[in-house]
Amino acid sequence: MPISPRRRLTRSIPPRPTYEGAPGAEIPSTSLRPNAEARRVAENSLRHAPYLAAELKRIAGITVVCLGMLGVLAAIDQFR
Repeated sequence: MPISPRRRLTRSIPPRPTYEGAPGAEIPSTSLRPNAEARRVAENSLRHAPYLAAELKRIAGITVVCLGMLGVLAAIDQFR
């Protein structure tokens, strides 16, 4: 079934990408964006720091328990 003229008119081609070295490509001034983004990332990492520390402690505890059990099992096997 052919595409109707009305449908053909509603399609739009996405804009072509611009590159820094392209002639005529203007670089928008976003002087506030890097500062705001850096501040947001810093605040986000500070907010998650306690949870990350608690999770790392939990992982370390599980690792120590597993290695201890492995050591005990190796010692039992050695005495058999």
